Amino acid sequence: MRIRFQTFLLLVPLLFLCSAVMAETAGPVEVNLSAPEVRGQLNNKTRRITEAGDLEFRHDSAIKSWTGIPLDPAQLAGRELLFSIGVEAEDLPESVKNGDGILVQIHYVAANGKEQFLRLPIPNKNGAMSRHTLKIAFPEGIRKAGLDLALLNVAGKVRFHAPGFREVRPAETFQTCTVTGTLDRENALYEAGEPMIFRFRILDNGKPVSGCVRLIRAGDDGKTEVRTLDVDAEKPLEFRSSLDRPGYVMVRAMLLGDDGEPVQRIPRPGVGPRPIQYGLAGGVAPEKLQQGRPEPADFDAFWREELAKLAGVPLKVLEKKSVESGEQVEVFDVKLPCVGDRPVSGYLTMPKAAAKGKKFPVRLRFDGYSVQSAPLYRDGDVITFSINPHGIENGRESAYYRELQSSILAGYGFRNEENQSPLTTYFHDMILRGVRAAEFVKTLPEWDGKHFEIIGGSQGAFQSAAVAALTKGVTKCFLQIPWFCDLWGVEVGRVRGWRPDPAPGLLYYDTVNFARRIHCPVKIDAGLSDWVCPPSGVRILYNNLPGPKELVFLQGLDHAVYFGFDRSTTPRIVVKEAGR
Repeated sequence: MRIRFQTFLLLVPLLFLCSAVMAETAGPVEVNLSAPEVRGQLNNKTRRITEAGDLEFRHDSAIKSWTGIPLDPAQLAGRELLFSIGVEAEDLPESVKNGDGILVQIHYVAANGKEQFLRLPIPNKNGAMSRHTLKIAFPEGIRKAGLDLALLNVAGKVRFHAPGFREVRPAETFQTCTVTGTLDRENALYEAGEPMIFRFRILDNGKPVSGCVRLIRAGDDGKTEVRTLDVDAEKPLEFRSSLDRPGYVMVRAMLLGDDGEPVQRIPRPGVGPRPIQYGLAGGVAPEKLQQGRPEPADFDAFWREELAKLAGVPLKVLEKKSVESGEQVEVFDVKLPCVGDRPVSGYLTMPKAAAKGKKFPVRLRFDGYSVQSAPLYRDGDVITFSINPHGIENGRESAYYRELQSSILAGYGFRNEENQSPLTTYFHDMILRGVRAAEFVKTLPEWDGKHFEIIGGSQGAFQSAAVAALTKGVTKCFLQIPWFCDLWGVEVGRVRGWRPDPAPGLLYYDTVNFARRIHCPVKIDAGLSDWVCPPSGVRILYNNLPGPKELVFLQGLDHAVYFGFDRSTTPRIVVKEAGR
């Protein structure tokens, strides 16, 4: 049975209900706002109980208010409990002297007569209601205990909501849980200033349960909000926000354990633990979004010069060795010469029927940010060239890639000193290796000469867009959760995502600038709650495409799939244009 948190009406004890077994052995712990000792401390001026049952402190000047709530020591002694309380503040000064401000403190007298004080680290900042927790191991033999709530030596208003204790739940309690959510509008589009309503639930084996989440709001207005909130089993948690300009508001709810930290689960063997969370986003006039900084005036001139350098390196096959041969395909490990220190390296998958003279479409594939072998594909209906982004060896042992990842490829692309010039950024050679790979597949006699598709995800989508922009004859481009979009959006307050700091050299690599040079049909598949590649940058990429294009935004999709995300049922926001 799940442990549930229930708040009773005004002046009724606040109880935290444990499971049936817990209740029989330990019983609930009361925080009694109706106790005479509490009522006698209220004056309805500086301290009062609100209609919602909150204890409110209101100071017009910098005075000290204090309320002590007695606790039954017999209910605490020898138990490990989680104390939880909601706090909301407004009109506090910007700077509060250390030791003053909001105080939430539990104290008890131990068996040896010594008094212990445990103070929750409540920030002295104005903000909406947010829950704070503290795990406490009480010793045996407690003589006396109490909870102190105070506002010390500052003006302002503070509300304390639903203080209480409950048993600490083991981490295993959450391993069948998911977080899910919905927006009040399926198309996720709003007018400027119009309320957006985000709703979240916690599910255990598909059934709603109570719990606690960390709610993170980030928007293209430059505002970020982090709150800790209770979720009731009986109704969804509702969070309201808005945006006053073109862009998106992203909200993510992350399940918290009894230590106040995000609960994590391992999705499958061999993959690291991930938080149990779910995200949503709503947009305002996304068709009006423009990139944070214009492209360089010499963008085309720069790339013409770099392509000329590539043309000076003869195109030939340095190495081609068979690594796999099946009924339908043969796979070759191929290396090609390129500018820079490393060659093009990748797996070329050739349909066996090509040996009998049949011609096939060509597909160039790029992968995400990583240091590993290029993926190997076995599609018998198309010639596939899967490119390693680094030009390193493919099919090697794990230790080879770990060593590179910890040495010369550690944090590649994020070195600010390299990114000052477009010639020294790590992505310079990466993009030219992609262009050389495109040149190579067009020379294959097995190609049908008509169909040339480029596909990539994340960093691979960035590479795909760049190669499609710099290569003639591409007939289709598919970009999944595209990275590196609108790098200078952070300068106008947009959600940053995960990317290098803006630097002059990177202006020549921003995916939204390559987009203007792609004239083949483009399909984009992306997540509205992608905190690595935020939706505003993806939408600007779409807006900049001049040819036929389609954008499919999936509500609830992050860069890595959330637990509980169901692609078949999530709202799909589709935008499609014939080109211009």
